[in-house]
Amino acid sequence: MSPHSPSDLFYASLLQTSLKSKDSITGKSIHANIIKTGLHLSVFLMNNLINFYSKNGLISDARKVFDEMPIKNTFTWNTILSTYAKNGKVEIARQFFEEMPERDSVSWTAMIVGYNQMARFRNAVSMFLEMIKFGVSPTQFTITNILSSCAAMEALDIGKKVHSFVVKLGLSGYIPVANSVLNMYGKSGDAETAKVVFGTMKLKSISSWNAMISLYTQSGRLDLALAQFEQMEERDAISWNSMIAGYNQNGSDFEALLFFLKMLAESSVKPDCFTFTSVLSACANLEMLKPGMQLHAETIKIGLRF
Repeated sequence: MSPHSPSDLFYASLLQTSLKSKDSITGKSIHANIIKTGLHLSVFLMNNLINFYSKNGLISDARKVFDEMPIKNTFTWNTILSTYAKNGKVEIARQFFEEMPERDSVSWTAMIVGYNQMARFRNAVSMFLEMIKFGVSPTQFTITNILSSCAAMEALDIGKKVHSFVVKLGLSGYIPVANSVLNMYGKSGDAETAKVVFGTMKLKSISSWNAMISLYTQSGRLDLALAQFEQMEERDAISWNSMIAGYNQNGSDFEALLFFLKMLAESSVKPDCFTFTSVLSACANLEMLKPGMQLHAETIKIGLRF
């Protein structure tokens, strides 16, 4: 049996429907009815309203509901905290974080995600280390974000510590986490450990294979990159672009063009601006003016912007 009243559930359902349709006008009308019927003291409903306004980008409305709530729970604080963090207002988010009566893994993760999105990677790492110090267990989402920060900073030492948490918490089998570990080692220059991680992954996604292709092309091992590429059962634009860019960046411009033609002939994947950037660069290096002009005309025709 639900702990919430039928009226609470009814209005919450209406808000969810309005949220799906991005109908903020109807949502505000529902809010007015909630106040009119005296249900504005329901923490459950007010939390739904904050969530509704937040996801519609109406931050000031979400803040007004929050400020007027006489009773708040952790979900309330997390929702308003996440709202500011996701919208790049990490300083305000941090103020809410510091004022929270109780914090959980969602609170800490929201701050880490906010810092990560604003490229404040050192703040994200510092927040993660503090989270561990306070004995709060990180979630999969925490781990993928902090590994992204480590990769951006090429902070291998901290990345290895995060990897040890992954193993300790039994998260190695989750593909997004394993891919984040793989990406961190690759971008931090530890190719050997990246290969070990890849080899021990029981389940691999396209992102797993792409990470290895990128690692090999960046280190100039186009032979190994090609071997990985050819083993893939499924490929996406990143797979093709990594190979084409790899050939171009390593001085094998003719091979880059051949791989582009292979992409057009064998794949349903459409070339994008990244594909054309590499191919046009290859044409320029080979002084192939006419093919380069034809490719440039094609980018204009299909409306690609660089």
